[in-house]
Amino acid sequence: MTTDSRRATNALLPDADFDDTTSDLATQESALMEALVDLLKKFPDYTPPRVRLDGDIVIPLDVDLKKNRERAKNLADAMSEWMSRDLGPRRSRTWVE
Repeated sequence: MTTDSRRATNALLPDADFDDTTSDLATQESALMEALVDLLKKFPDYTPPRVRLDGDIVIPLDVDLKKNRERAKNLADAMSEWMSRDLGPRRSRTWVE
């Protein structure tokens, strides 16, 4: 276990006692997942964490919030494009009408 991972483990699971030589990855993973589930109860905008096959832990944002953010981004992009087209062509400062 690296120094950084030991610090992170101690921060999340201060009562856990993981020894480098006898550490069981499944025990660590389940303890971490329990801690994450307890932590995420305070944040209702996120769905429960999942462990990918490669070992990464994913904490997804709620699907409805993702859609709302995408809609807001699309609206902002459309307004920006509309406003930039409304400016008309740029003319030289020496242009005389």
